[in-house]
Amino acid sequence: MLSTESKSDGDRNVLTINNQTGRTLVLNRPKALNSLTGGMVDAIKRHLVEWRQSDLCDVVVIRSNNPKAFCAGGDVVEVSKRWKAGDHGAAMGFFQSEYQMNHLVASYEKPLVALIDGYTMGGGVGLSVHAAFRVATEKSVFAMPETRIGFFPDVGATFFLSRMDGETGVYLGLTGEWLRGRDLLYAGIATHYVSSERLPMLEKRLQELGTRDHAVVNQAIEEFASQAEESGTIEYSLAGVREAIDRCFRYNRMESIVEALKQETEHREWAQKTLETLGKMSPSSLKLTLEQLRNGLRLNIQQALMLELRLAEKRLASADMHEGIDALLVSKTNKPEWSPKTLEEVDMNKLHVEYFESLGQYSVLEFIDPQVAFDKYPHAFGLPSERDIADV
Repeated sequence: MLSTESKSDGDRNVLTINNQTGRTLVLNRPKALNSLTGGMVDAIKRHLVEWRQSDLCDVVVIRSNNPKAFCAGGDVVEVSKRWKAGDHGAAMGFFQSEYQMNHLVASYEKPLVALIDGYTMGGGVGLSVHAAFRVATEKSVFAMPETRIGFFPDVGATFFLSRMDGETGVYLGLTGEWLRGRDLLYAGIATHYVSSERLPMLEKRLQELGTRDHAVVNQAIEEFASQAEESGTIEYSLAGVREAIDRCFRYNRMESIVEALKQETEHREWAQKTLETLGKMSPSSLKLTLEQLRNGLRLNIQQALMLELRLAEKRLASADMHEGIDALLVSKTNKPEWSPKTLEEVDMNKLHVEYFESLGQYSVLEFIDPQVAFDKYPHAFGLPSERDIADV
């Protein structure tokens, strides 16, 4: 049964369905491609906590009511407005609440299934990628495009991007490259691939399972999963350049990555396109993101989110984030004036001290499940990683 009772903007933009032993969260802000507001984040957390404690709920599904988008990100325009107006507490409150939600999804004991149909970017990735089950479709589009607006990949990206195969996560985090459809499955972003038209049937099946056994839920999703092309070929958009990605993005300095791309001969067209993409990003965001992701493997899920909270405050205090948001999302000139303008002008030693060694005013992040601090996701569904295959 669809709940239509509206108490706030958050409740109007996050609907709920109670049906048999399943519960569904429906993102309902279609005109904004379900970009998350603070009210939506609060509503999501409230429902997840309520259902976790309910004996009547076994499985939780998160989906969108918009065929174009699961969730296109967080409402950073509003966050920027509040910070520039001097309401720093409200601006940082959004990130504190969002990162709490990301951790709650990651630590959820009951089977949590995210149906990532359509655009899934930024905050939408944080709402889905930490779930035990992530179901992609032919409409799925994944991206972490934060360096384009002078920010950095957050919502737990410190944790999940750093654990992707080879240098794939670093590549995606720096370039904001889009993955589509089956790409999400092959990259490990999704655990399953199901045709979009079958999602309503899958949701109905999950709602009537009557079990909290993750293995049973996995099998139920598998029943709806679409198999790979009959030709047996893997149509993964990064397959042809995977070795080049590792070759060029293995370095710890952005200048070295740029030089490696310039020297790349086997995939010159890809390297040139990647250089052009990086040239559009905030230079300080690029250096910050690379340092962030290099630290990620050493951090557990809580430490990763706490680091991101510190970085978010420092970034809000910088000029580049507001410049990028205005140029890309408000005035839409698409011509941000970055400061510094080049990678060479970014003092890495100064940046490291400012962002990674000093605490901010809003560095406290209280988790709903403070006892959960894993360094590896507790559930391992989907395709094996390259590392898993190498270990066999």
